[in-house]
Amino acid sequence: MKLIKIYISFLLLMLGFATSTAQDNRAFDALANDFPELMKKFGEELKNEHADYVFAIDVSGTMNKYEKIVVPALKSFFRSVQDGDYVSVIKFGGEAKNEPNGFGIVNSAMRQSLVSYADRVYDKPASAEERKKFTAYTDLLNMLEYLEKDLTRTGRNNLKFVFLITDFLNDPVAGHPKKLRLDDYRSRIEKELAGKNIKLVALELPKMGSGETSTDDIMNAFSMFKPQTIPVSNEQALQSWFDQMKNDIALEKFKQFLIGKMTQEAGATINSVDVDIDGHMSMTMSWVPNDVFDAITLDSISITDRRMHLVMADEDECEDHPELKLPHLMSSDGSEEQFVNIAQIRGNDEAFLNPHFEKPNGRLKAHISFKVPYEAELIKLMGKDNQTIEASIELPQENVFCHPMAFKWYCIMWILIIIYILSVIYCIKRNCSDKYKLRGEYTLTQGTKKICTEEINGRVSNLTIDVEKAECNVVFKQKKYIAKLFVPILHWSVEPKYEVTVTNSQEYSLNGGDDYTSGGSSTIKYSTTIPLQIRDPRGGKDINLDIDGNV
Repeated sequence: MKLIKIYISFLLLMLGFATSTAQDNRAFDALANDFPELMKKFGEELKNEHADYVFAIDVSGTMNKYEKIVVPALKSFFRSVQDGDYVSVIKFGGEAKNEPNGFGIVNSAMRQSLVSYADRVYDKPASAEERKKFTAYTDLLNMLEYLEKDLTRTGRNNLKFVFLITDFLNDPVAGHPKKLRLDDYRSRIEKELAGKNIKLVALELPKMGSGETSTDDIMNAFSMFKPQTIPVSNEQALQSWFDQMKNDIALEKFKQFLIGKMTQEAGATINSVDVDIDGHMSMTMSWVPNDVFDAITLDSISITDRRMHLVMADEDECEDHPELKLPHLMSSDGSEEQFVNIAQIRGNDEAFLNPHFEKPNGRLKAHISFKVPYEAELIKLMGKDNQTIEASIELPQENVFCHPMAFKWYCIMWILIIIYILSVIYCIKRNCSDKYKLRGEYTLTQGTKKICTEEINGRVSNLTIDVEKAECNVVFKQKKYIAKLFVPILHWSVEPKYEVTVTNSQEYSLNGGDDYTSGGSSTIKYSTTIPLQIRDPRGGKDINLDIDGNV
Protein backbone atom coordinates (compact mmCIF):
# COMPACT_ATOMS: atom_id res chain seq x y z
CA MET A 1 0.00 0.00 0.00
CA LYS A 2 2.82 2.34 0.89
CA LEU A 3 4.55 1.52 -2.39
CA ILE A 4 1.34 2.30 -4.29
CA LYS A 5 1.12 5.71 -2.65
CA ILE A 6 4.74 6.42 -3.48
CA TYR A 7 4.15 5.31 -7.06
CA ILE A 8 1.07 7.52 -7.40
CA SER A 9 2.93 10.47 -5.91
CA PHE A 10 5.77 9.89 -8.34
CA LEU A 11 3.34 9.76 -11.26
CA LEU A 12 1.70 12.97 -10.15
CA LEU A 13 5.08 14.60 -9.76
CA MET A 14 6.20 13.48 -13.23
CA LEU A 15 2.88 14.59 -14.68
CA GLY A 16 3.34 18.01 -13.16
CA PHE A 17 6.91 18.16 -14.43
CA ALA A 18 5.87 17.11 -17.93
CA THR A 19 3.06 19.67 -17.96
CA SER A 20 5.35 22.45 -16.82
CA THR A 21 7.98 21.46 -19.38
CA ALA A 22 5.37 21.55 -22.12
CA GLN A 23 4.21 24.98 -20.97
CA ASP A 24 7.78 26.26 -20.87
CA ASN A 25 8.49 24.86 -24.31
CA ARG A 26 5.40 26.52 -25.77
CA ALA A 27 6.56 29.92 -24.50
CA PHE A 28 10.09 29.32 -25.81
CA ASP A 29 8.74 28.08 -29.13
CA ALA A 30 6.72 31.28 -29.48
CA LEU A 31 9.84 33.35 -28.82
CA ALA A 32 11.88 31.29 -31.28
CA ASN A 33 9.22 31.81 -33.92
CA ASP A 34 9.09 35.60 -33.42
CA PHE A 35 12.79 36.18 -32.73
CA PRO A 36 14.74 33.37 -34.44
CA GLU A 37 18.14 35.13 -34.58
CA LEU A 38 17.98 36.39 -30.99
CA MET A 39 16.90 33.03 -29.65
CA LYS A 40 19.62 31.31 -31.64
CA LYS A 41 22.19 33.44 -29.85
CA PHE A 42 20.63 33.81 -26.38
CA GLY A 43 18.04 31.03 -26.07
CA GLU A 44 20.08 28.77 -23.81
CA GLU A 45 21.08 31.62 -21.54
CA LEU A 46 17.45 32.78 -21.32
CA LYS A 47 16.55 29.51 -19.60
CA ASN A 48 18.58 30.70 -16.62
CA GLU A 49 16.80 34.06 -16.43
CA HIS A 50 14.46 34.10 -13.44
CA ALA A 51 11.61 36.18 -12.07
CA ASP A 52 9.46 36.54 -8.94
CA TYR A 53 5.71 35.87 -9.03
CA VAL A 54 3.77 37.37 -6.16
CA PHE A 55 0.08 36.57 -5.75
CA ALA A 56 -1.98 38.58 -3.26
CA ILE A 57 -5.24 36.62 -3.02
CA ASP A 58 -8.30 37.92 -1.22
CA VAL A 59 -9.73 35.06 0.92
CA SER A 60 -12.24 37.11 2.93
CA GLY A 61 -15.72 35.76 3.56
CA THR A 62 -17.26 36.62 0.20
CA MET A 63 -14.31 35.56 -1.98
CA ASN A 64 -14.79 31.81 -1.67
CA LYS A 65 -17.49 32.25 -4.32
CA TYR A 66 -14.69 32.76 -6.80
CA GLU A 67 -12.79 29.61 -5.90
CA LYS A 68 -13.85 27.88 -9.12
CA ILE A 69 -12.69 30.91 -11.14
CA VAL A 70 -9.35 31.50 -9.46
CA VAL A 71 -8.02 28.10 -8.42
CA PRO A 72 -7.91 26.34 -11.83
CA ALA A 73 -6.10 29.31 -13.37
CA LEU A 74 -3.64 29.41 -10.46
CA LYS A 75 -2.87 25.69 -10.74
CA SER A 76 -2.30 25.95 -14.49
CA PHE A 77 0.00 28.88 -14.00
CA PHE A 78 1.99 27.22 -11.20
CA ARG A 79 2.58 24.20 -13.43
CA SER A 80 4.14 26.43 -16.07
CA VAL A 81 6.53 28.30 -13.80
CA GLN A 82 10.15 27.74 -14.75
CA ASP A 83 12.59 26.08 -12.40
CA GLY A 84 14.59 28.67 -10.49
CA ASP A 85 11.78 31.24 -10.44
CA TYR A 86 10.36 32.38 -7.11
CA VAL A 87 6.68 32.21 -6.15
CA SER A 88 5.09 33.92 -3.16
CA VAL A 89 1.39 33.54 -2.36
CA ILE A 90 0.03 36.13 0.08
CA LYS A 91 -3.45 35.31 1.36
CA PHE A 92 -5.25 38.20 2.96
CA GLY A 93 -8.53 39.26 4.56
CA GLY A 94 -8.42 41.35 7.67
CA GLU A 95 -4.73 40.41 7.89
CA ALA A 96 -2.14 39.11 5.41
CA LYS A 97 0.50 36.34 5.53
CA ASN A 98 2.50 33.72 3.67
CA GLU A 99 1.64 30.15 4.59
CA PRO A 100 3.96 27.15 4.44
CA ASN A 101 4.16 25.58 0.98
CA GLY A 102 2.94 28.90 -0.42
CA PHE A 103 6.31 30.42 -1.21
CA GLY A 104 9.79 29.42 -2.32
CA ILE A 105 12.15 28.80 -5.24
CA VAL A 106 10.45 26.61 -7.84
CA ASN A 107 11.61 23.09 -8.57
CA SER A 108 9.63 19.92 -9.23
CA ALA A 109 8.68 19.42 -5.61
CA MET A 110 7.87 23.08 -4.96
CA ARG A 111 5.78 23.22 -8.12
CA GLN A 112 3.63 20.35 -6.93
CA SER A 113 3.40 21.91 -3.47
CA LEU A 114 2.13 25.16 -5.01
CA VAL A 115 -0.49 23.28 -7.04
CA SER A 116 -1.68 21.52 -3.88
CA TYR A 117 -1.67 24.80 -1.97
CA ALA A 118 -3.89 26.40 -4.62
CA ASP A 119 -6.55 23.78 -3.87
CA ARG A 120 -6.56 24.85 -0.20
CA VAL A 121 -6.11 28.60 -0.50
CA TYR A 122 -9.84 29.33 0.02
CA ASP A 123 -10.28 26.80 2.85
CA LYS A 124 -11.63 28.40 6.03
CA PRO A 125 -9.19 28.52 8.92
CA ALA A 126 -9.73 25.88 11.54
CA SER A 127 -9.70 28.22 14.54
CA ALA A 128 -12.26 30.92 15.28
CA GLU A 129 -9.48 33.41 15.83
CA GLU A 130 -8.01 32.74 12.39
CA ARG A 131 -11.45 32.94 10.78
CA LYS A 132 -11.97 36.31 12.42
CA LYS A 133 -8.61 37.57 11.14
CA PHE A 134 -9.06 36.44 7.53
CA THR A 135 -12.74 35.97 6.70
CA ALA A 136 -14.56 38.62 8.68
CA TYR A 137 -12.80 41.65 7.15
CA THR A 138 -10.96 42.88 4.05
CA ASP A 139 -8.14 45.26 4.92
CA LEU A 140 -6.40 46.34 1.72
CA LEU A 141 -3.91 48.51 3.61
CA ASN A 142 -2.70 45.52 5.61
CA MET A 143 -2.31 43.64 2.33
CA LEU A 144 -0.29 46.46 0.76
CA GLU A 145 2.03 46.75 3.75
CA TYR A 146 2.71 43.02 3.70
CA LEU A 147 3.20 43.16 -0.05
CA GLU A 148 5.76 45.91 0.48
CA LYS A 149 7.74 43.69 2.87
CA ASP A 150 7.59 40.80 0.43
CA LEU A 151 8.79 42.84 -2.54
CA THR A 152 11.72 44.31 -0.64
CA ARG A 153 13.15 41.05 0.69
CA THR A 154 16.76 40.54 -0.34
CA GLY A 155 18.07 37.69 -2.45
CA ARG A 156 15.16 37.81 -4.89
CA ASN A 157 14.95 38.67 -8.58
CA ASN A 158 14.67 42.20 -9.95
CA LEU A 159 11.95 41.20 -12.39
CA LYS A 160 8.71 40.79 -10.44
CA PHE A 161 5.17 40.01 -11.53
CA VAL A 162 2.56 41.01 -8.95
CA PHE A 163 -1.05 39.78 -9.22
CA LEU A 164 -3.74 41.28 -6.96
CA ILE A 165 -6.80 39.00 -6.99
CA THR A 166 -9.68 40.73 -5.16
CA ASP A 167 -12.86 42.73 -5.65
CA PHE A 168 -11.02 45.76 -4.16
CA LEU A 169 -13.75 46.43 -1.60
CA ASN A 170 -12.02 47.73 1.53
CA ASP A 171 -13.84 46.55 4.68
CA PRO A 172 -11.34 46.79 7.54
CA VAL A 173 -11.77 46.22 11.23
CA ALA A 174 -13.02 49.19 13.27
CA GLY A 175 -10.30 51.80 13.67
CA HIS A 176 -8.67 51.16 10.30
CA PRO A 177 -9.35 53.64 7.48
CA LYS A 178 -12.05 52.66 5.00
CA LYS A 179 -10.80 55.33 2.59
CA LEU A 180 -7.24 54.61 1.55
CA ARG A 181 -4.69 57.43 1.65
CA LEU A 182 -1.67 56.00 -0.06
CA ASP A 183 0.58 59.02 -0.69
CA ASP A 184 3.04 57.97 2.01
CA TYR A 185 2.92 54.38 0.81
CA ARG A 186 3.63 55.47 -2.74
CA SER A 187 6.65 57.62 -1.85
CA ARG A 188 8.00 54.79 0.31
CA ILE A 189 7.84 52.07 -2.34
CA GLU A 190 9.23 54.38 -4.99
CA LYS A 191 12.39 54.59 -2.91
CA GLU A 192 12.44 50.98 -1.75
CA LEU A 193 11.74 49.45 -5.16
CA ALA A 194 13.83 51.79 -7.28
CA GLY A 195 15.79 49.85 -9.89
CA LYS A 196 13.45 46.87 -9.84
CA ASN A 197 11.24 45.94 -12.76
CA ILE A 198 7.76 45.32 -11.42
CA LYS A 199 4.72 44.39 -13.50
CA LEU A 200 1.57 44.76 -11.38
CA VAL A 201 -1.79 43.46 -12.57
CA ALA A 202 -5.03 43.96 -10.70
CA LEU A 203 -7.33 41.01 -11.43
CA GLU A 204 -10.60 42.62 -10.39
CA LEU A 205 -13.24 40.11 -9.42
CA PRO A 206 -16.94 41.07 -9.58
CA LYS A 207 -18.07 43.13 -6.56
CA MET A 208 -20.30 41.10 -4.29
CA GLY A 209 -20.79 43.47 -1.36
CA SER A 210 -21.72 47.13 -1.04
CA GLY A 211 -19.26 49.94 -0.82
CA GLU A 212 -16.73 51.85 -2.89
CA THR A 213 -13.85 50.00 -4.55
CA SER A 214 -10.27 51.15 -3.97
CA THR A 215 -8.91 50.01 -7.33
CA ASP A 216 -7.91 53.50 -8.48
CA ASP A 217 -6.17 54.32 -5.19
CA ILE A 218 -4.03 51.18 -5.41
CA MET A 219 -3.26 51.71 -9.09
CA ASN A 220 -2.14 55.27 -8.35
CA ALA A 221 0.13 54.04 -5.57
CA PHE A 222 1.90 51.78 -8.10
CA SER A 223 1.69 54.18 -11.03
CA MET A 224 5.49 54.25 -11.41
CA PHE A 225 5.24 50.61 -12.53
CA LYS A 226 2.42 51.23 -15.04
CA PRO A 227 -0.07 48.74 -13.54
CA GLN A 228 -2.92 47.07 -15.44
CA THR A 229 -6.48 46.38 -14.38
CA ILE A 230 -8.10 43.21 -15.79
CA PRO A 231 -11.79 42.58 -15.01
CA VAL A 232 -12.44 38.90 -14.33
CA SER A 233 -15.93 37.62 -14.97
CA ASN A 234 -15.55 33.86 -15.23
CA GLU A 235 -13.14 30.95 -15.14
CA GLN A 236 -12.62 30.85 -18.92
CA ALA A 237 -11.72 34.55 -19.09
CA LEU A 238 -9.18 34.25 -16.26
CA GLN A 239 -7.70 31.04 -17.68
CA SER A 240 -7.38 32.62 -21.12
CA TRP A 241 -5.70 35.68 -19.65
CA PHE A 242 -3.22 33.57 -17.66
CA ASP A 243 -2.40 31.54 -20.79
CA GLN A 244 -1.63 34.74 -22.65
CA MET A 245 0.26 36.03 -19.64
CA LYS A 246 2.64 33.08 -19.83
CA ASN A 247 3.80 34.27 -23.26
CA ASP A 248 3.94 37.87 -22.08
CA ILE A 249 6.04 36.82 -19.11
CA ALA A 250 8.45 34.94 -21.36
CA LEU A 251 8.62 38.02 -23.58
CA GLU A 252 9.22 40.33 -20.61
CA LYS A 253 11.86 37.98 -19.27
CA PHE A 254 13.59 38.15 -22.63
CA LYS A 255 13.47 41.95 -22.58
CA GLN A 256 14.93 42.18 -19.11
CA PHE A 257 17.53 39.58 -19.97
CA LEU A 258 18.72 41.65 -22.94
CA ILE A 259 18.62 44.86 -20.91
CA GLY A 260 20.89 43.15 -18.40
CA LYS A 261 23.19 42.13 -21.24
CA MET A 262 23.36 45.74 -22.34
CA THR A 263 24.19 47.06 -18.87
CA GLN A 264 27.77 47.18 -20.01
CA GLU A 265 27.19 49.84 -22.62
CA ALA A 266 29.09 49.37 -25.84
CA GLY A 267 31.17 52.51 -26.13
CA ALA A 268 33.32 53.96 -28.89
CA THR A 269 36.27 56.30 -28.50
CA ILE A 270 38.13 58.47 -30.99
CA ASN A 271 41.68 58.01 -29.75
CA SER A 272 43.42 60.51 -32.02
CA VAL A 273 42.88 62.76 -35.00
CA ASP A 274 45.48 64.32 -37.31
CA VAL A 275 44.99 67.09 -39.86
CA ASP A 276 47.63 68.07 -42.42
CA ILE A 277 48.08 71.51 -44.00
CA ASP A 278 45.61 70.67 -46.79
CA GLY A 279 42.98 69.55 -44.28
CA HIS A 280 43.34 65.82 -44.97
CA MET A 281 42.12 64.16 -41.81
CA SER A 282 43.10 60.81 -40.33
CA MET A 283 41.81 59.28 -37.12
CA THR A 284 42.00 56.18 -34.97
CA MET A 285 39.04 54.64 -33.14
CA SER A 286 38.50 51.85 -30.68
CA TRP A 287 35.35 50.49 -29.06
CA VAL A 288 34.20 48.08 -26.39
CA PRO A 289 31.51 45.56 -27.42
CA ASN A 290 28.96 43.96 -25.10
CA ASP A 291 27.12 40.66 -25.30
CA VAL A 292 24.30 42.06 -27.45
CA PHE A 293 26.17 44.47 -29.68
CA ASP A 294 29.31 42.80 -31.03
CA ALA A 295 29.52 44.95 -34.16
CA ILE A 296 29.19 48.66 -34.76
CA THR A 297 29.02 50.78 -37.89
CA LEU A 298 30.69 54.13 -38.34
CA ASP A 299 27.88 55.88 -40.22
CA SER A 300 29.28 59.37 -40.67
CA ILE A 301 31.60 62.02 -39.25
CA SER A 302 31.12 65.76 -38.85
CA ILE A 303 32.76 68.83 -37.34
CA THR A 304 31.20 71.51 -35.19
CA ASP A 305 33.19 74.41 -36.72
CA ARG A 306 30.63 76.28 -38.84
CA ARG A 307 33.36 78.09 -40.79
CA MET A 308 34.45 74.80 -42.31
CA HIS A 309 33.01 71.58 -43.68
CA LEU A 310 34.10 68.02 -44.44
CA VAL A 311 34.58 66.50 -47.89
CA MET A 312 34.58 62.72 -47.68
CA ALA A 313 37.10 60.52 -49.49
CA ASP A 314 36.32 60.14 -53.19
CA GLU A 315 35.32 56.92 -54.94
CA ASP A 316 38.80 56.16 -56.26
CA GLU A 317 40.28 56.26 -52.76
CA CYS A 318 37.47 54.11 -51.39
CA GLU A 319 38.15 51.43 -54.02
CA ASP A 320 41.72 51.05 -52.76
CA HIS A 321 40.80 51.58 -49.10
CA PRO A 322 37.26 50.26 -48.38
CA GLU A 323 37.45 51.46 -44.77
CA LEU A 324 37.24 55.06 -46.05
CA LYS A 325 33.77 54.53 -47.51
CA LEU A 326 31.06 55.24 -44.97
CA PRO A 327 29.09 53.59 -43.50
CA HIS A 328 31.91 51.25 -42.40
CA LEU A 329 31.41 48.10 -40.35
CA MET A 330 34.01 47.85 -37.61
CA SER A 331 35.40 44.62 -36.20
CA SER A 332 34.34 43.33 -32.82
CA ASP A 333 37.72 42.45 -31.37
CA GLY A 334 38.04 45.74 -29.52
CA SER A 335 41.30 46.65 -31.27
CA GLU A 336 42.12 50.09 -32.57
CA GLU A 337 41.13 50.83 -36.16
CA GLN A 338 42.85 53.46 -38.29
CA PHE A 339 41.26 55.64 -40.94
CA VAL A 340 43.80 57.48 -43.11
CA ASN A 341 42.62 60.47 -45.19
CA ILE A 342 39.01 59.58 -44.47
CA ALA A 343 37.94 63.16 -45.15
CA GLN A 344 39.24 66.64 -45.89
CA ILE A 345 38.46 69.80 -43.93
CA ARG A 346 37.66 72.66 -46.31
CA GLY A 347 36.85 76.30 -45.67
CA ASN A 348 33.39 77.54 -46.53
CA ASP A 349 34.81 80.73 -48.15
CA GLU A 350 37.43 79.13 -50.40
CA ALA A 351 38.19 81.06 -53.60
CA PHE A 352 41.06 81.00 -56.07
CA LEU A 353 41.91 84.63 -55.37
CA ASN A 354 41.49 84.28 -51.61
CA PRO A 355 44.17 81.92 -50.31
CA HIS A 356 44.34 81.89 -46.52
CA PHE A 357 44.90 79.70 -43.47
CA GLU A 358 42.31 78.70 -40.88
CA LYS A 359 42.66 76.84 -37.59
CA PRO A 360 39.72 74.44 -37.08
CA ASN A 361 37.84 74.95 -33.84
CA GLY A 362 35.39 72.71 -32.05
CA ARG A 363 35.13 68.93 -32.19
CA LEU A 364 35.15 66.04 -34.57
CA LYS A 365 32.08 63.81 -34.09
CA ALA A 366 31.71 60.18 -35.14
CA HIS A 367 28.11 59.00 -35.51
CA ILE A 368 27.82 55.29 -34.79
CA SER A 369 25.03 52.73 -34.93
CA PHE A 370 24.98 49.14 -33.78
CA LYS A 371 24.63 46.74 -36.66
CA VAL A 372 23.91 43.13 -35.74
CA PRO A 373 22.14 40.35 -37.69
CA TYR A 374 19.19 40.55 -35.31
CA GLU A 375 18.84 44.34 -35.50
CA ALA A 376 15.22 44.20 -36.73
CA GLU A 377 14.30 41.70 -34.01
CA LEU A 378 15.81 43.93 -31.34
CA ILE A 379 13.77 46.87 -32.55
CA LYS A 380 10.64 44.71 -32.56
CA LEU A 381 11.31 43.35 -29.07
CA MET A 382 12.51 46.50 -27.35
CA GLY A 383 10.01 48.78 -29.07
CA LYS A 384 12.55 51.41 -30.08
CA ASP A 385 14.88 52.18 -32.89
CA ASN A 386 18.35 50.79 -33.10
CA GLN A 387 20.73 52.20 -30.53
CA THR A 388 23.10 54.90 -31.71
CA ILE A 389 26.01 56.59 -29.98
CA GLU A 390 28.31 59.49 -30.67
CA ALA A 391 32.03 59.76 -30.05
CA SER A 392 33.91 63.05 -30.27
CA ILE A 393 37.34 64.61 -29.83
CA GLU A 394 38.77 68.12 -29.97
CA LEU A 395 40.13 69.06 -33.39
CA PRO A 396 43.86 69.81 -33.41
CA GLN A 397 44.76 73.49 -33.65
CA GLU A 398 46.66 73.14 -36.91
CA ASN A 399 46.68 75.64 -39.79
CA VAL A 400 44.65 74.44 -42.77
CA PHE A 401 45.25 75.99 -46.19
CA CYS A 402 41.94 77.17 -47.61
CA HIS A 403 42.21 77.23 -51.40
CA PRO A 404 40.96 75.12 -54.35
CA MET A 405 44.57 74.03 -54.94
CA ALA A 406 46.60 71.92 -52.58
CA PHE A 407 49.24 73.87 -50.71
CA LYS A 408 52.08 72.00 -52.50
CA TRP A 409 50.74 72.77 -55.96
CA TYR A 410 49.95 76.34 -54.98
CA CYS A 411 53.58 76.81 -53.96
CA ILE A 412 54.83 75.11 -57.13
CA MET A 413 52.60 77.36 -59.24
CA TRP A 414 54.07 80.47 -57.66
CA ILE A 415 57.62 79.13 -57.96
CA LEU A 416 57.06 78.58 -61.68
CA ILE A 417 55.49 82.03 -62.06
CA ILE A 418 58.43 83.64 -60.29
CA ILE A 419 60.92 81.64 -62.39
CA TYR A 420 59.07 82.65 -65.51
CA ILE A 421 59.00 86.32 -64.58
CA LEU A 422 62.69 86.26 -63.73
CA SER A 423 63.52 84.50 -67.01
CA VAL A 424 61.55 87.06 -68.99
CA ILE A 425 63.32 89.89 -67.21
CA TYR A 426 66.65 88.19 -67.69
CA CYS A 427 66.10 87.46 -71.38
CA ILE A 428 64.82 90.91 -72.16
CA LYS A 429 67.71 92.47 -70.29
CA ARG A 430 70.21 90.21 -72.02
CA ASN A 431 68.78 90.69 -75.48
CA CYS A 432 68.79 94.43 -75.03
CA SER A 433 72.39 94.56 -73.84
CA ASP A 434 75.30 95.52 -76.05
CA LYS A 435 76.81 92.14 -75.56
CA TYR A 436 74.06 90.48 -77.50
CA LYS A 437 73.71 92.90 -80.41
CA LEU A 438 74.54 91.77 -83.92
CA ARG A 439 77.37 93.87 -85.31
CA GLY A 440 78.70 93.84 -88.82
CA GLU A 441 77.61 94.57 -92.35
CA TYR A 442 75.97 92.79 -95.21
CA THR A 443 76.48 93.25 -98.91
CA LEU A 444 73.76 92.55 -101.40
CA THR A 445 75.13 91.40 -104.77
CA GLN A 446 73.69 90.29 -108.08
CA GLY A 447 76.07 88.04 -109.79
CA THR A 448 79.30 89.91 -109.65
CA LYS A 449 77.58 93.26 -109.29
CA LYS A 450 77.45 94.81 -105.83
CA ILE A 451 74.02 96.27 -105.13
CA CYS A 452 74.55 97.78 -101.70
CA THR A 453 76.32 97.45 -98.37
CA GLU A 454 74.55 98.00 -95.07
CA GLU A 455 75.83 98.23 -91.50
CA ILE A 456 74.16 96.07 -88.86
CA ASN A 457 74.14 97.00 -85.23
CA GLY A 458 71.09 95.60 -83.50
CA ARG A 459 69.12 92.52 -82.43
CA VAL A 460 68.62 89.71 -84.88
CA SER A 461 64.87 89.89 -84.53
CA ASN A 462 64.93 93.37 -86.04
CA LEU A 463 67.06 92.43 -89.08
CA THR A 464 65.25 93.19 -92.32
CA ILE A 465 66.93 92.81 -95.73
CA ASP A 466 65.02 93.96 -98.75
CA VAL A 467 65.85 92.11 -101.91
CA GLU A 468 64.65 93.78 -105.08
CA LYS A 469 66.45 91.82 -107.77
CA ALA A 470 66.80 88.21 -108.70
CA GLU A 471 69.85 86.06 -108.10
CA CYS A 472 70.96 88.17 -105.23
CA ASN A 473 73.42 87.01 -102.69
CA VAL A 474 73.73 88.37 -99.21
CA VAL A 475 77.33 88.47 -98.08
CA PHE A 476 77.66 89.06 -94.37
CA LYS A 477 80.86 90.52 -93.09
CA GLN A 478 81.09 89.22 -89.58
CA LYS A 479 82.09 91.33 -86.72
CA LYS A 480 79.95 89.49 -84.22
CA TYR A 481 76.64 87.72 -84.62
CA ILE A 482 74.29 85.69 -82.35
CA ALA A 483 70.96 83.97 -82.80
CA LYS A 484 67.82 85.45 -81.28
CA LEU A 485 67.50 84.55 -77.60
CA PHE A 486 64.50 82.74 -76.09
CA VAL A 487 61.93 85.11 -74.63
CA PRO A 488 59.03 83.29 -72.90
CA ILE A 489 55.56 84.00 -74.27
CA LEU A 490 56.86 86.80 -76.46
CA HIS A 491 58.74 84.20 -78.43
CA TRP A 492 55.52 82.45 -79.36
CA SER A 493 53.34 85.47 -79.90
CA VAL A 494 55.57 87.74 -81.98
CA GLU A 495 56.43 86.76 -85.50
CA PRO A 496 60.04 87.23 -86.53
CA LYS A 497 60.66 90.05 -88.95
CA TYR A 498 62.94 88.17 -91.32
CA GLU A 499 61.75 89.15 -94.76
CA VAL A 500 64.45 87.74 -97.02
CA THR A 501 65.50 84.52 -98.57
CA VAL A 502 68.83 84.03 -100.32
CA THR A 503 68.92 81.26 -102.84
CA ASN A 504 70.43 80.89 -106.31
CA SER A 505 68.75 79.81 -109.48
CA GLN A 506 65.28 79.51 -107.99
CA GLU A 507 62.01 81.30 -108.42
CA TYR A 508 60.77 83.09 -105.34
CA SER A 509 58.41 85.77 -104.08
CA LEU A 510 59.15 88.46 -101.54
CA ASN A 511 56.52 90.10 -99.34
CA GLY A 512 53.78 88.85 -101.56
CA GLY A 513 55.17 90.84 -104.51
CA ASP A 514 55.99 89.88 -108.08
CA ASP A 515 57.77 86.66 -108.90
CA TYR A 516 61.39 86.85 -110.00
CA THR A 517 62.55 84.10 -112.32
CA SER A 518 66.14 82.89 -112.54
CA GLY A 519 65.65 79.77 -114.55
CA GLY A 520 64.71 77.37 -111.80
CA SER A 521 61.63 75.21 -111.71
CA SER A 522 60.55 75.57 -108.10
CA THR A 523 58.56 78.40 -106.56
CA ILE A 524 59.25 79.42 -102.99
CA LYS A 525 56.74 81.86 -101.63
CA TYR A 526 57.50 84.09 -98.67
CA SER A 527 57.14 82.28 -95.40
CA THR A 528 58.44 82.78 -91.94
CA THR A 529 59.92 79.32 -92.20
CA ILE A 530 62.35 80.29 -94.97
CA PRO A 531 65.86 80.44 -93.50
CA LEU A 532 68.24 83.34 -93.72
CA GLN A 533 71.58 82.34 -95.13
CA ILE A 534 74.57 84.34 -93.97
CA ARG A 535 77.60 83.76 -96.18
CA ASP A 536 81.06 84.15 -94.73
CA PRO A 537 83.06 86.28 -97.19
CA ARG A 538 86.24 84.57 -96.08
CA GLY A 539 85.12 81.43 -97.81
CA GLY A 540 84.16 79.54 -94.70
CA LYS A 541 81.10 77.43 -94.15
CA ASP A 542 77.82 79.16 -94.77
CA ILE A 543 75.74 79.81 -91.64
CA ASN A 544 71.99 79.19 -91.74
CA LEU A 545 69.71 80.87 -89.28
CA ASP A 546 66.26 79.32 -88.77
CA ILE A 547 63.19 81.40 -88.24
CA ASP A 548 63.92 81.62 -84.53
CA GLY A 549 67.38 82.88 -85.19
CA ASN A 550 69.05 79.69 -84.11
CA VAL A 551 72.26 78.63 -85.88
